[in-house]
Amino acid sequence: MPEPFISLSPAEMEVPQIYEILVAGVQPRPIAFISTVSASGQRNLAPFSFFMAGGANPPSLVYSPTLNKEGGKKHSLINVEETGEFVVNMVTREMANGMNAYSLDYPDRMNEWDMVGFKPISSDLVKPERVKESPVQFECKVHEIIIHGSSPAAACYVIGEVVKIHVLETVWDGRSIDPLKFRPICRMGGPHYLDTNSLELFSLEGPSGSTKPS
Repeated sequence: MPEPFISLSPAEMEVPQIYEILVAGVQPRPIAFISTVSASGQRNLAPFSFFMAGGANPPSLVYSPTLNKEGGKKHSLINVEETGEFVVNMVTREMANGMNAYSLDYPDRMNEWDMVGFKPISSDLVKPERVKESPVQFECKVHEIIIHGSSPAAACYVIGEVVKIHVLETVWDGRSIDPLKFRPICRMGGPHYLDTNSLELFSLEGPSGSTKPS
């Protein structure tokens, strides 16, 4: 008797359904609040849950600012192509509502830092600023950008080498980040999130027209 699986072929499916299955099947996902700066100095801040740690020697992080609904590049990709630098700011429950407001695609090169009110603080080795409210921040230099596809929702893997790490003293145990004190939120499927501090599931409906976090 065959196993009761539902088997699907992506080649025969619509992209929105594929996306829904991916984000519901690969969860929970930590959220990278990515800070970038364009070559002309325009600052951008955007959340991405298509994000993961890479290796440790050298240390690396990867996020994917997928192509937008017109098949164009998002500011977080254009900026790193121009400057080769970004900062990953991890997101806590206290930051959730503000982070969610940044999921709206604002007009071209608009200063998104001004929209909600997170406080920027200077980085040490890269130009993009850090988010003061984030307890864990990684300054990164781009190692490689890999674009997989050219249609809307295609992946754009930004691989960054971590060149500086900042950890709030209250979540530091003397050697590393204390997992019992640092409790980031994670993205689940649909509008749902997980608060890793309380293990509470909560929902955030994105602003009208939002496309992020991926």
